[in-house]
Amino acid sequence: MFRYFLNHVQDKDITQVLQYALELTERHMQKVEGFLKKENYPTPKGFTDEDVTVEAPALFTDTYMIVYLHIMAVHGLTRYAGAIGNIVAEEQRKYFIGVISETLELYDRATKTLVDKGIISKPPAFNNHQKVEFVKKQSFMTGWLGKRRPISAVEVSGTYLNLQKTMTKIVLELGFSQVARSKDVKKFMERARALCNDHFKILSSMMTEDNLHVPRTFESEVTDSTIPPFSDKLMMYHIASLISSAIGYYGEAMAISQRRDLAADYARMITGIGVLAEDGMNILIENGWMEQPPLATDHEDLAKNRR
Repeated sequence: MFRYFLNHVQDKDITQVLQYALELTERHMQKVEGFLKKENYPTPKGFTDEDVTVEAPALFTDTYMIVYLHIMAVHGLTRYAGAIGNIVAEEQRKYFIGVISETLELYDRATKTLVDKGIISKPPAFNNHQKVEFVKKQSFMTGWLGKRRPISAVEVSGTYLNLQKTMTKIVLELGFSQVARSKDVKKFMERARALCNDHFKILSSMMTEDNLHVPRTFESEVTDSTIPPFSDKLMMYHIASLISSAIGYYGEAMAISQRRDLAADYARMITGIGVLAEDGMNILIENGWMEQPPLATDHEDLAKNRR
């Protein structure tokens, strides 16, 4: 993705951030490959030069490139933080500590560029007088019957991030559906975009009912190119991965939602996107695109083969 973007980006500031992202990615690939070899695990095939045509016409504008990079940095920080909690080996601990630090720098550079260029929408501010208060009634959690309280700052944090992430997926799905070769992949992209649009509306309503703004959208940053810069395998894997990760982000937002109706909305969205994620994985498997991760030894199967 970054190599293709760098072949088309015009803005010098965005170019610098993309170049930094590519350098980090290449270093991380080499380091992770070293860890796998050291432990005698196979190196995944992943994606190769066959999966990208950097000379293909631009599918996205510079504006979307930096928006995409910003959200991918958020994804990286989330996954790296989750990974380090499972690591004991000192060499790997130090590696992930460094990776998190580098990704924070990437996030900071991307965010600064978005702010400096007036691209990013700043999260809503509560322009009212606040004071320290304690919840006195269980009606604080009311969501369906009776008067609902306004959305809280904690709930806004989860909703606004998911709005940004969903918007980024919608644009990616729009562009990918435009250039996909396979009818099944094209249909999946269109179906994914329709579901993400529905979720964007649900998330938006959480904000707008209290007169809070939602982030700007970027569908207009997709060009009219129909020449595929990426393989169907890469595009399917990318969207399937983002959809699967959305389940975790929705779950986190649901966990901090203290209004019952908001929690119920997240639960419904998790169910819908979970079905879509499974269908995406099925397409990957049917086409032989899904690499199997290392598995634990099946001792029962070994015992059967010895009989």
